[in-house]
Amino acid sequence: MATSDFYIAPFAIDGQLEGIGGWSLTQLSPKWLNFCHELLATQGPSFKCSIPLPPLEHIVVQVTSGSGAALINFTVRGRLASSAAALSGMNATADSEVLRMFVDSLRRIPLIKEAAVSPLPFEAAFGISQRPLYILIPWTDPSIGDEDMQLVQELQKHLAGALLPRSVSA
Repeated sequence: MATSDFYIAPFAIDGQLEGIGGWSLTQLSPKWLNFCHELLATQGPSFKCSIPLPPLEHIVVQVTSGSGAALINFTVRGRLASSAAALSGMNATADSEVLRMFVDSLRRIPLIKEAAVSPLPFEAAFGISQRPLYILIPWTDPSIGDEDMQLVQELQKHLAGALLPRSVSA
């Protein structure tokens, strides 16, 4: 595989790291990568909006970003489908603060408390040195169908590809 442009580290809801994968922008669809670039450019650093393409309007993305780091949530018909933290590596302090805020917020969620297999779920996130990094937690909500979860996963990859390398090169 070519040099990785960014890394994705998915975690299970029990707080365990499932692995780290390197991604090259060449592995992504140019159409969806451009769509995500445009979405980020037109919406600004912090926004919440439906995916403005029929039939995807039932998927909502929320991004809060600054200093090369971001928090991202995807919902499907009002149900949380995934949460993520994007850490560009541009600003170590911002990366650290966003990661700490992200992990602390996850640890307060009752579902995570119940599922946790260690006293400090998501602790492995602090030891990941690869940057740019997209830490991802897909939520297991039975009311969200498999097709919608697959759409969210694809949107997550493309959003990471648009958000992270753009931040690094900015």
